[in-house]
Amino acid sequence: MKRFLIIFLIFLFSFNYSYGIEETPFEEITLEENIVFKLNPYEPKKIIFHNGIINEISPVLNFRGVYEVDISDDKNNFTYPFTLEGGAELKFGESKNKIRAVSNFSKNVDNFDNKFLGKFTDLYFERQINENHRLLIGNARIPFGFEGSKSTYKLMFSKRAQIGAKFNDARAVGIKYTGGGSGFEYSIGGYSSTRHMQDITDGAEFAGWINYKPFYKNSHLFKDLKIGAGADIGVLDKGYGVYGASMEWEYKKFLLNAEYAYADGSNAYKYNPNKQEGFYTTAAYHLTDNLQAAFRYDIYNPDTTKDDTVQKYTAGFNYYVFGQRLRFGVDYTYTKNSVINNNTNSVYFLTQVML
Repeated sequence: MKRFLIIFLIFLFSFNYSYGIEETPFEEITLEENIVFKLNPYEPKKIIFHNGIINEISPVLNFRGVYEVDISDDKNNFTYPFTLEGGAELKFGESKNKIRAVSNFSKNVDNFDNKFLGKFTDLYFERQINENHRLLIGNARIPFGFEGSKSTYKLMFSKRAQIGAKFNDARAVGIKYTGGGSGFEYSIGGYSSTRHMQDITDGAEFAGWINYKPFYKNSHLFKDLKIGAGADIGVLDKGYGVYGASMEWEYKKFLLNAEYAYADGSNAYKYNPNKQEGFYTTAAYHLTDNLQAAFRYDIYNPDTTKDDTVQKYTAGFNYYVFGQRLRFGVDYTYTKNSVINNNTNSVYFLTQVML
């Protein structure tokens, strides 16, 4: 525990270091008359073609590393799992059409039949129908769960909440339609229940999520209050069905959210036939424009036929240098695991870079 306190104090003192960056303006570099580079540290880099079939190319190179320190009385474990992704996003047809291909170079595909396809996280075509509606075809994230629907790079903590990891953190080949209006946001899709782009004939899957802001027309305290619900139902082995509901409220620098989910079988990274359930709630506050403090309570039952739960209490800080594109974080998690009758203390140091 002394080692943890020393590391934590060093991290806090490091915030006193001035990066010397207030706000970097959008920079444009004209290579030729019809080719322009748009560089902004807060957004993806872009190569714009004014007169061509291709309108825009955005290269993708993302790194997300989490240095894990598991502290216990008998031994300490140190690991450094990381994700390294690369690819590109291409827009054409007056920028209404998009192709995105991104591969996870660090993904272990030793047990996959098709190792090349198994590396891909995103491989899809997307059509922008209008300002609020899009159609996507290919391999992409399944639209279920408040946190589960989010990219890994938009998570508040170094690790997903347990239901986010166990139920929702999944990609599959299929068709997804996303839309919104009048306070509603929704995303629905039909997919193959196969994961990692292997044999996609295992069975069908439906996933959908809808959010609603009941006070979106009013400029008051609860204008950004959002409630949501959805389901993920599929045919694989004995079948599975996951059902959830969520709430999020943002007001100025403060954020509060909560999500509950129940699963009669699940199919995130891999299939799980058990009946499971879980809940988490998060409170966060921006101490400055760049520094955010957050706390999360997270409980998960891996088998509802037994009275066993895994409870996690997490507190942490995020420092956003260029928003999510350059970010550092530290989390401390205390875990009460009644399944194996063991309690642990863990510290996670996050480094996230998106070029």
